[in-house]
Amino acid sequence: MNIVKLISMRKHSLCILFLAIFTFVLGAKLITHPTPFFDWDESIYAQVGREMVQQKSFVPLWQGQVWLDKPPLAPLTYGIVESIIPVSPEVSTRVFTLLLSVIALGLIYCFYYKITRNAVISTFTIILTAFTTVFLQRSQVLNVDVFLLLGWSGYVLFYEHFFLGLLFLGIGVLSKSLLGYYPPFMIVGVYTFLRMIGKVDNTKYHSILKKIILQMGIVTLWYVGMFAAYGKEFWKYHFVESHLKRVTASIESHFGKKTFYIDTLLDQFQILSVFIVTGTLYALWLFKHKFEKKYFLILLFVPWFIFLNLTKTKIAWYIYPVIPQFAFLITFSLVIFRKNTFIYAGGILLLLICIYTQFIAKSNILTTYYSSLEPYHTAAIYAKNTCSGPLIVYVDDDTRKTHDVLAGMNLLISTSEWWGSHPSIVYYYGKKVDFIYSRDMFHTNLQHLQANQCVLVEKRNMNEIAKSLNLYKIKQFDPYYLYKTVSTL
Repeated sequence: MNIVKLISMRKHSLCILFLAIFTFVLGAKLITHPTPFFDWDESIYAQVGREMVQQKSFVPLWQGQVWLDKPPLAPLTYGIVESIIPVSPEVSTRVFTLLLSVIALGLIYCFYYKITRNAVISTFTIILTAFTTVFLQRSQVLNVDVFLLLGWSGYVLFYEHFFLGLLFLGIGVLSKSLLGYYPPFMIVGVYTFLRMIGKVDNTKYHSILKKIILQMGIVTLWYVGMFAAYGKEFWKYHFVESHLKRVTASIESHFGKKTFYIDTLLDQFQILSVFIVTGTLYALWLFKHKFEKKYFLILLFVPWFIFLNLTKTKIAWYIYPVIPQFAFLITFSLVIFRKNTFIYAGGILLLLICIYTQFIAKSNILTTYYSSLEPYHTAAIYAKNTCSGPLIVYVDDDTRKTHDVLAGMNLLISTSEWWGSHPSIVYYYGKKVDFIYSRDMFHTNLQHLQANQCVLVEKRNMNEIAKSLNLYKIKQFDPYYLYKTVSTL
């Protein structure tokens, strides 16, 4: 190894050491203590991915139906990981998610190091990011957000390299659709402004513009193909319901006050949140006095957070891709004092103390699990080996009441009834599951049961089963009861 590489390794050794420890600790936890996929997102992506691989489909599938709400990359990748790695899916897919998270942290480190040339600031940025509750949770469960963060962080780092930029743009768009286009639009905006004030010449500007437009054009071919295959259905499910309606309405019970995302952000960083203001003010001062590209990139993701606060659907993990932005602004405050060794060292010590006391000591990283074996998991697994045909699941009273209220408020989308109370039942049953939301529809289904077919209900709905004479209770999974047709007993 030459001296340049050795110096480089030493300079970034703190970052490399942290990423290695983070990977080892969480990886060991996921491997030694696997838990079932939780509702909703994990079990949905696991099931959709499994079906895509089984059916050799590049379009998401849920119980054989085309799922046009989401792009295919995340579930397909999970399906491939599950199919090729000979360990339990709950381990292989989650460890894979952890590895993607670590790669994203590495890219974030490189991005902010490229801006600041300060390994300490960049390392503390990823440490703060990694220990927020949202990032920890997203690092250990199946989700699409980690793909988006990977796409965003990779693109802003490599957009000038055509093929790497195209790769990361594709990851962002084919995992989270239109949100994946955020970085190229912002980069174009930065270069356009710099061109207007004479900081970038025409040759450089047009070269960057052509490259980004071509990258976006190639990725957009996916939409062209989907429109060609599904036409108005794709427009309705993918754009109107999955995008426009989420922005303009609090669909599927995702309510929250206007400051929901601000409150969520403050909750992530707690007492350190005050330094977001300091870092932002310093970044704005640099922005005002030094019209250079790197100073524009310092606040690149703040506009997205502002837009997020204007949306109506409130979900805590939607702030996930902008957590590194605010973690950086917190640590960026240290740059103000970099010429005063005493204050600079004191700031680093204070940051270390806060990270330990506010994040590591209180987060219970090794003992916090995001799912556990529930009765409905056990019921689905038992039914898989006992029942034939579709499993009839009468959705619980609370879910049905909420469903009816949301329907009356026009806050449901076409796929809202696909999931029931627990979509993980579909994954662990391994066969068709019919979630029933209507009492009349439930009784209709009871009249057309086949041999070996089963029905799963909660204890408080047992009286509905009593009206059917061709069912017997075969197993109790408190509070669930599994019934089977009489002809098989």
